[in-house]
Amino acid sequence: MEVYEEILDYIKQIPVIDTHEHLVHSEDLLQGRDDVLQEFLLHYMSSDLISSGLDPQLLAIARDSERDLLERWELIEPHWEFCRHTGYGRALDDSVRAIYGIDGIRGSTIEELGEKFRKANRPGHMREILKDLCNIELAIIDPWTGRFECDRSLFRRVWQPQNYIIPMPPEFDIVGWLEETYAVEIRSLSDWLEVFERELDENLANGIIGLKSVLAYHRPIRFEEVSFKDAAIAFQKALKERTEKSAYGDKSLVLPKVVQDYVMHHILSAANERGVFVQFHTGLLEGNRGMLSNSNPELLENLFLKYPGVKFDLFHIGYPYWRVTAALAKTYPNVFIDMCWSHIISPISSRNALSEFLDAVPFNKISGFGGDYAIVDAIYGHLKMARENIARVLEEKISEKTITFSKAMKIAERLLHDNPKEILLNNL
Repeated sequence: MEVYEEILDYIKQIPVIDTHEHLVHSEDLLQGRDDVLQEFLLHYMSSDLISSGLDPQLLAIARDSERDLLERWELIEPHWEFCRHTGYGRALDDSVRAIYGIDGIRGSTIEELGEKFRKANRPGHMREILKDLCNIELAIIDPWTGRFECDRSLFRRVWQPQNYIIPMPPEFDIVGWLEETYAVEIRSLSDWLEVFERELDENLANGIIGLKSVLAYHRPIRFEEVSFKDAAIAFQKALKERTEKSAYGDKSLVLPKVVQDYVMHHILSAANERGVFVQFHTGLLEGNRGMLSNSNPELLENLFLKYPGVKFDLFHIGYPYWRVTAALAKTYPNVFIDMCWSHIISPISSRNALSEFLDAVPFNKISGFGGDYAIVDAIYGHLKMARENIARVLEEKISEKTITFSKAMKIAERLLHDNPKEILLNNL
């Protein structure tokens, strides 16, 4: 048996701690999501289709489950072929081969796939994919619905506290919701921070294990130190503007950068006091939007210095800034590399990055897989790609005589299980 195959066979037996998914927190929420194109175009592949030139209006039609499946497929098929060999396309093809026994997604298979996908949408399907097919011991999720709810036999949740920094969606009456939920009046920055502390402790008491920031989608992730006085004055002005707008039905709260920066530092101080890790979106932004430069992990460096007790889990290897990510993880004891999403962003870049990570960074600081999917089936294809990438890199290290075969097995165990468990689940 070739060394690569032997390594890969071993890797497939390692139970996986999946660092990041957007799956629903309970399987019953998948009921009704039984249209294969609507589901598979939920994210990622749809972004590549738009990037290749697909008209967004045609994408919307392709997602419309009320229309004929084959007709919808034919609208997007030319662009799907442009994207079939990207990481996104490959993950979906690999998934349908393994789950449904269908050789890829194409015009000749789409109707059969649609029928098999519909029949598979039943209680137990998600557990079968995660546990039986993927061998995922536990996945850390950031669902798009709910607050604390979580099937704890499958998942643990993180919480995004960013409504205290940039309330989203912009039209959401965050002040009114918080006042009603916690029976308080918010009249100052001190009130705002006190409510944050209450919500944080409520989250932790209900099983939330860490915090997550996706602020790179909305602003640069450099957060300057700001005095409480300056932030308090600016917050008071924002409250006044909200009151003035509310006469016209607009109760949104728009916080200026000085307040955003102060609140982020307060959040990190609270995380430090409670021993809570923070996951930061760095690198590529999903979709066909945003400013990539906002998400350079180097922008976070002042936070690493100021909060040495906080574990910073840097998502997506910071792609394409992964060498910056490596340098930061090499420098700071509290900075960790998370390869979630990266294997489907660019499989070869992830291999190259992992090879350099292992040359530059202590390997106990690297988590090897997070699907980052809201699509249950696609996790299989992503994990297949991740396992193959890890096996290829370790094979190269063995051939270079950098590591022994037995050490390679140990590194694989650390990447897929032991490291994420120690970094993210050490309090469980």
